[in-house]
Amino acid sequence: MKTVETDVLIVGGGIAGSALACALRDSGYWVVLVEPRKGRLDTARGDHLQPCTVDALARWGVLGRFLERGAGRRIGHEFRSERGETLLKADYSELPIPHPYFLVYHHDLIAETFLDIASEGSNFDLFRPAVVREFKVVDGRVRSVKIRFDDEEVQIKPNIVVGADGSNSVVRSTLGFATFEHPYRYPMVALFGKRPPRQRPENYLLRYSGPEGVLVIQQRMDEQVKVTLPIGNEGIAWWKKSTVAERTCVLARRADMLKGFESEIGGLYPVKMIHAIDYVSGNVVLVGDAAHSIHPARGQGLNLGITSLPCLIGCLPSVADVSSSEKVRQALLQYQRLQKPLFDRIIARNHHAALEMEMAADDNRAEFLVRHNQHIREIAARPELRRMHLLEATGYPFGAPTESEPDYLA
Repeated sequence: MKTVETDVLIVGGGIAGSALACALRDSGYWVVLVEPRKGRLDTARGDHLQPCTVDALARWGVLGRFLERGAGRRIGHEFRSERGETLLKADYSELPIPHPYFLVYHHDLIAETFLDIASEGSNFDLFRPAVVREFKVVDGRVRSVKIRFDDEEVQIKPNIVVGADGSNSVVRSTLGFATFEHPYRYPMVALFGKRPPRQRPENYLLRYSGPEGVLVIQQRMDEQVKVTLPIGNEGIAWWKKSTVAERTCVLARRADMLKGFESEIGGLYPVKMIHAIDYVSGNVVLVGDAAHSIHPARGQGLNLGITSLPCLIGCLPSVADVSSSEKVRQALLQYQRLQKPLFDRIIARNHHAALEMEMAADDNRAEFLVRHNQHIREIAARPELRRMHLLEATGYPFGAPTESEPDYLA
């Protein structure tokens, strides 16, 4: 059996795992990534990277690679009634942030681009597809992991294990991380179609809300849009059997811009919040959906998986000290002390937004949405609320970046 020793073992090559491998390229740490997937990720998942995430890409020196590969920019958003009345319109250049735009890039391409860049480093091994078979845990630390790769067993001996293997994390369940879980009542549907001729502006996210419910229209890279909405009491079965004409009729009642819009179903997703009580155990740390799988109400899940990484990397022991189990333990606990309280607050706010979206899909939604739209108007009219709204939307809920940033962001 082949044995590989490494400083950092990343289990999972989705968004968070691939981003970490990319950020650690040529860092001096030896990095091994294990991914069971043969093909690409689901392209219908999140594909808009917040301005704070764009800033992380720029700091890692990889933003240009995404732009070279066709990533677009989204510069603002607009909330409308079902008739097209503007409730709130915001441009991200209103904020003093370094990159006042979202990066628009297909979900499946994000991970592949990160992995391509990571593979250019001199300190990276990728095992894909590979299945994790066994964790050897001694005194609370993972000493080795056995995987199946190319019809042979490989034993990996890591100093640090990063669980980045999604909401159904094997790392999390095998090592006994406790979680708080909340299943949401209404699943989500994602639809793809050609950008409507009436869509203006083209590089804005558009959110419609009215008596029929809520939906979001997002630009994509290929002159298409993605429309997402919660599935109400009609259920998933109706959507699976629906015709193009039936879907067009449903969408047009929720957004006047979508009259005549022809769509195909990109995905149907039950939604569940899974939040680990702790992100760290021994020499193991959870990131991305393995640590916090959340409702897409605010489009934050993809971004949380990336924006925690500068803090994690900043807390890691030096290359010379990474073999010290005590220094690794203290470093990961420091990461948890810094990052988890911030995410606790962000995820609580996201949960509140998710419950509002649930109410917007309920049979009694009409009265709630009247009040909700009035609240949006108040946000638009009051500068302090508008600024807070924009900071949260762009990934800076605790304030715009300043000259005196934490060391781990430098």
